[in-house]
Amino acid sequence: MDIWAWVFDLQRDLRAAGYDRVADLMDSIPSDATEDRPERVVAALPEAIAAARALKNSWLEVYFRHWGLGNRMNNLSEGEVALGEAADLLDFAHREETQSCPQSVCVTQDIAICYGNVDGPGWARERLQVCEETLARINPEWPCFTCISREYADALLDDKRPAEAIVFLDRQAKAILDSGDTLTSTYRGGQARALWLNGQVDEALAMLDAIDEDEKDGSDDRWQSRALLRAIIHAERGDLDAAKAALPSFGDLVPSSHMDWAMAARLMVKLAPDSNHWGLGNAMQKAMAHASTVGAHRKAVSLALWHAELALLRGAHRSARQALQVAQTHLARMRKPEDLRADVEALAAQIATLPAHAALPVPADELAAYLPTQENRSPEAEVDWLLTACAERPADPELAEFAANALHACGDQQAARDHLWQFVRRNPTVNGPNYQLLNQLMEHDLQDDVQSLADLLEAENPASAHWCRGRLAFRRQQWAQAIEQMQHYLQHDAEAIGPRSLWADAALALGQPQVAVEQRRILASRAEPGKNEDWDLLSTACAAQDWATARETAARLELNIDEGEGAIEENWGRCFIRFEENGESKQYYAYRTGPVTARIATLSIAPWQQRVRDWVAFDAALLEAPPEDEEERKEFIPTFRPIYTIETGGFGESCFVDGAAAPDEQFQAFVEALDGMGWEWWVNSPDDYTVTDPASEEPLPGRYFQVAAPRAVTPKQVDHTLRELTRDWAHPVCWPRYADRHGLPMAQHEDIVARYAL
Repeated sequence: MDIWAWVFDLQRDLRAAGYDRVADLMDSIPSDATEDRPERVVAALPEAIAAARALKNSWLEVYFRHWGLGNRMNNLSEGEVALGEAADLLDFAHREETQSCPQSVCVTQDIAICYGNVDGPGWARERLQVCEETLARINPEWPCFTCISREYADALLDDKRPAEAIVFLDRQAKAILDSGDTLTSTYRGGQARALWLNGQVDEALAMLDAIDEDEKDGSDDRWQSRALLRAIIHAERGDLDAAKAALPSFGDLVPSSHMDWAMAARLMVKLAPDSNHWGLGNAMQKAMAHASTVGAHRKAVSLALWHAELALLRGAHRSARQALQVAQTHLARMRKPEDLRADVEALAAQIATLPAHAALPVPADELAAYLPTQENRSPEAEVDWLLTACAERPADPELAEFAANALHACGDQQAARDHLWQFVRRNPTVNGPNYQLLNQLMEHDLQDDVQSLADLLEAENPASAHWCRGRLAFRRQQWAQAIEQMQHYLQHDAEAIGPRSLWADAALALGQPQVAVEQRRILASRAEPGKNEDWDLLSTACAAQDWATARETAARLELNIDEGEGAIEENWGRCFIRFEENGESKQYYAYRTGPVTARIATLSIAPWQQRVRDWVAFDAALLEAPPEDEEERKEFIPTFRPIYTIETGGFGESCFVDGAAAPDEQFQAFVEALDGMGWEWWVNSPDDYTVTDPASEEPLPGRYFQVAAPRAVTPKQVDHTLRELTRDWAHPVCWPRYADRHGLPMAQHEDIVARYAL
């Protein structure tokens, strides 16, 4: 059954009605959820759900909420914190107006996974029952047949029935294949896991190898889960090198992979005790803290036990105590805690034998000076000393900052913030810890807490309060308010650097580059010539087209600029300009027109903003360091961050054209016609790109490229012009996505896509 047909039809209707953004979200949210980009889903979901409700489309609301929950279940591994939403959506998806929506079946899986995250073995029976009921309503032709089958097998595995899971997965796999569908790599990975848990390790590795071979083109987004299972198996077998080679970096994983990573890392410590260092503790702490925060109770207890075990081996007593508290808290919230209770009690007994406080290596007032002189430092070892010293010297800002840094390095960001809050409440006039706290709050986007910090500092430390409010306004893109707060700050301290820099950045964002120049000029006048302040002034002066200031500053920097007056527009080679848009980065090929300016050369693909021929000023700091190898440096193209668009190119959305390649002479005439009309074009396809000849079914040379017209040209005119210019080509080309986005006739494009296998 094609459960996606209604999605495609709705997208077409939305675009025809002018709701392109909503139609885009219907693509991007599932894509981000399945490609391990959970933060994008979280950011986009409120807008998507609000749009569905505004359109009074209950099926669309089910769709968005399901994908949001799927992200929370599968990527973020949320447990009890998501149960309310899972139950509410289950009810909503089975109302009269929504129960026929194909996605309502998927919602059943969401709540089953949620209970599995809370306590998999504790809710195994109920998960099996709900999956049985759902599978009875569908058949293998439904895409969700695979998903529900996987969830049923996961429940069997949690219930310690791996042999039954193997039989079940094999039976379901046959049904899927008999229906004409294929098995996903995720499904086959589940089969490999069942084999491993049943003791069939060689068969599990063979299946992992087979999946990797089938997915060797790199298109599979779930390779990490297989790599983690492979690392566990190799570590269990004592093959440390193979386990290391397989284990992905912790920082590259979504939380749903934390358990497997921690299991593999713990096994590898037994093979290589030296790997049990504070960096491992940092990762274990983060994994445990996330499971605790989202109410994944069994995972939190298991991770806490492993974290404490490893912490005790390396003498990190505070980490072990923190882990015990987490284990005890979540053990009490599990449905079936019996299998873990003895381990938690044994841990508590072991920790009870530890000394209550760490003995300081030097007096408390000397500790801050002592620590930097030590080699092979470990924040886990130092944090006990620092907290003891802070208790003796509660007004010492240096010790407070050292302790917060140590806690942060241990992965316990919440403890670091709590420690700083205590200091700032006691010492609101002492700067240093308050700025460190602000930076941590901003890093985690705790905007309400930033406001609370500003309120706390208001009476006794007004300058710092203005700094907090200014940073918060800047984060919220409230540029005028940010400037106002910086002006207030400077009334207390006219020599401060940070407020003027923030003022300049806010002025640029507000479209007032000359105001930014004034602030940057003040900062440059106070700094040594030729330093960063001059580079910032140069970029800002170019943004403001204040060429006199730009040339004067370039001279101080000893840059080789052509003599004269007016704009700096020279050939400074190639670069990339990296833009941030909707929480995503995209970089464009560009031609540098000066030391800190460039014109964008490449076209954007919708929904990205069109930037071709835009003239931008950029920050001179490289976003990527040049390679160390001399030969590689010759081919290096620098990448910069734009700060201001001096002049827009004035082009509309790109049209992506695909099909068989016209002969070079014909294509040259085509692009010359585009050039004559002032249009932009860019060939994207590689030289070996081919399409299928519908007559012979043999490969044909193919070509895909982008075209963009000036903004005043309508999509209908673009469509007409492309049809006219390609009318005489032996093989027709098509632009279906552009046509679909703008409600243009689709029949010819769909026919070309089908005939040429595009």
